[in-house]
Amino acid sequence: MDTFRETDLYEPVRRFLEEEGYTVQAEVKGCDVAAVKNGHLVIVELKKAFNLRLVYQALERQSRTELVFVAIPRPKKGQREKAWKDMLRLLKRLELGLLTVAIDSPLRTVDVVLEPSDSIAWKNRKKRERLQAEWDGRQTDANTGGITRRKIMTAFREKSLHLCCLIEKYGEISTAQLKDWGLVDGYAAILSRNYYRWFRRVAKGCYTLSEEGQRAILEEDYRKTVEFYRNEGEK
Repeated sequence: MDTFRETDLYEPVRRFLEEEGYTVQAEVKGCDVAAVKNGHLVIVELKKAFNLRLVYQALERQSRTELVFVAIPRPKKGQREKAWKDMLRLLKRLELGLLTVAIDSPLRTVDVVLEPSDSIAWKNRKKRERLQAEWDGRQTDANTGGITRRKIMTAFREKSLHLCCLIEKYGEISTAQLKDWGLVDGYAAILSRNYYRWFRRVAKGCYTLSEEGQRAILEEDYRKTVEFYRNEGEK
């Protein structure tokens, strides 16, 4: 427990949600965990301990969906402590759900202590749509919920790495080729805007990798995504 981190909560929570039939992604528009099932979005915020920062984060997530949980390790002293009862009372009042993870057990089971209420009617449609667009734009699950000090794999970064892998395979690519391959969802704009400086234009509408791009596909933080797109090219 001395080396326990918030990321240690992610795998048990992900496994629990997937067993419930959800498709899970980590670090989606700032949310530690986002899960979708039959059009219903669930958000889970992970913390090593219950605190006000966790409450504030969960309240902000309610602007995206009413199904918001906080996830913390299960209490060492059981559920009879006054602080525990006060926490439950607050979460109920705020209509938030609560998951506990048995970090002290090798099984690391997850228990649903509170279900979130669905009576909240002040969701922000634009925030929900932005989160859904980010979700839809991802092909890989390269993040871990609660992650810090690592680069988050956003849909934009994933597409940029996809382009790097294509250039690695073909040497250079053109925007016309992207259209022929059906890659029309912002791919050409990523090349032309070159936000990460990973690409170098060699002719009108034609690009190769820059030195920064060559280094990017070797970064450990991107390894899972790069392997996915390299393997996809071999099919």
